[in-house]
Amino acid sequence: MNAPSPAASFTVSRDRSATWRKSYDVDDPRAQVSAIHWEPSAKNENALKFFDVFTRTVVRYSDHIREAGKQLPISMNARAVLEALFSVMDGKSGRCDPCLDTIAKCSRLSRRTVVRQLEALRRQKIVDWVRRTVKTGNAKGEGPQRQQTSNSYFIDLAGLPVEILRTLRQKLGDKLRETARRMTGSGAVPNRMAIKAERLLKGVTGALSAKGTANQVNRRALAGASAAARIEHMYGGDVEAMREHMAMLDGSDGQSASARLALYPLLRTKG
Repeated sequence: MNAPSPAASFTVSRDRSATWRKSYDVDDPRAQVSAIHWEPSAKNENALKFFDVFTRTVVRYSDHIREAGKQLPISMNARAVLEALFSVMDGKSGRCDPCLDTIAKCSRLSRRTVVRQLEALRRQKIVDWVRRTVKTGNAKGEGPQRQQTSNSYFIDLAGLPVEILRTLRQKLGDKLRETARRMTGSGAVPNRMAIKAERLLKGVTGALSAKGTANQVNRRALAGASAAARIEHMYGGDVEAMREHMAMLDGSDGQSASARLALYPLLRTKG
């Protein structure tokens, strides 16, 4: 059986809503990451103040840790993504679960840029998220039982850089609600390019593995075959070339080491 080509594996599509590893059901306790870090109020003025102070503090922190001659570790695009998250975050519960297209629209950035900047914010421990799943309603055997839904984004005060936390304490005072809770996110945001890359890698790995296994089987079979069979394999059934090769071997008193290797170049004998 011929091994599938790497190019063919690239064309196999994957459902964008498919479930990724380390995803949690919306009712799973690990998916309950919403929290408020400000004193709740009727008009959400404390929440709005937190959003404003947090954003400005992140910008100053980025400038503080910037290496000479290097770009800002938290760019203006990352700030736009952060502000987009705050614009849809619920001031009463801290819930924040917009889809990537919503974040892109609010930040006026492309979907790809949003994914890239979310990763930058996550690397700097500014924001994190968990991937969540919901039931599809499909009967068993009639398709996936769960599918990926939007991420739930959160800020983990216990995991923030100490410089940012110190500034929040100074600026917000008793309006800042601190918790010792440490939450773990789900890793990278699923996106179209990542899905294609993962699929391509699996396809190429599988194709190379199958091809390598077939080559090993062929080499073992030829190693135990007759000299005539090896010559036929080497010349691809070219009768004239095979006749000339046999004539060359018949013209010598005995086969030299190079002549034996010529019968099947991939065959090596242990000395």
